[in-house]
Amino acid sequence: MTRYFNALATLAIFAIFLKLGSLTSVINKLQIGQQELAVGMGLATLGSLLGLQLFSLESTKHKHTPPIKLGVNLGGSVVPLLFLLFFFNQQSPQIQHVFILTALVTAVVYPMTRMDRQRGMVIYLFGAVISAALGALILDPNNYLVLAYSAAVLGTLIGGDLLHLLQLKKLKEMSNRTVFIGGGGILDAIFLSGLMAMMTAETFQQMQFL
Repeated sequence: MTRYFNALATLAIFAIFLKLGSLTSVINKLQIGQQELAVGMGLATLGSLLGLQLFSLESTKHKHTPPIKLGVNLGGSVVPLLFLLFFFNQQSPQIQHVFILTALVTAVVYPMTRMDRQRGMVIYLFGAVISAALGALILDPNNYLVLAYSAAVLGTLIGGDLLHLLQLKKLKEMSNRTVFIGGGGILDAIFLSGLMAMMTAETFQQMQFL
């Protein structure tokens, strides 16, 4: 039920951005053609169906429980990083700005991520999206779209997933299960954070928020 609600909420947010013109403006400013957009969304959709197991984590509190298997969902984690490389080819924010803003978003996302005994890591997007959007507009007004996307994706990946991996070992309920980074596919926090950060930054820019 929660997954359906999240899907509807995501569609509603994208509809609002479309109504405001932010989505169209982002596509135009990044000079993304219809063919490139179709290929990108196709990769994300197909990749969301594929997961690759990497390694196992032994429980630290429950010595006799089976290990937790860790993997990556291609659509939810790998594809957003491929988009990042593509966007960097369109615009090139200064690398020091990427590091600074990624660190900020990581610091925001980390405490906003909770450990669920059934689903593993649950990340709340609001902090990543707002901090990445505002930070990008302040640090680099000329390349704020790609900077916002990069910081949101990397900050969510690091602060929401990677830094919480060791905590999974303490959850007995997760034993003998496979936890996929980016497991939500195209509805995963890593994938959505970057797209929403760009559109939020564009909306703020159009409103002359800063």
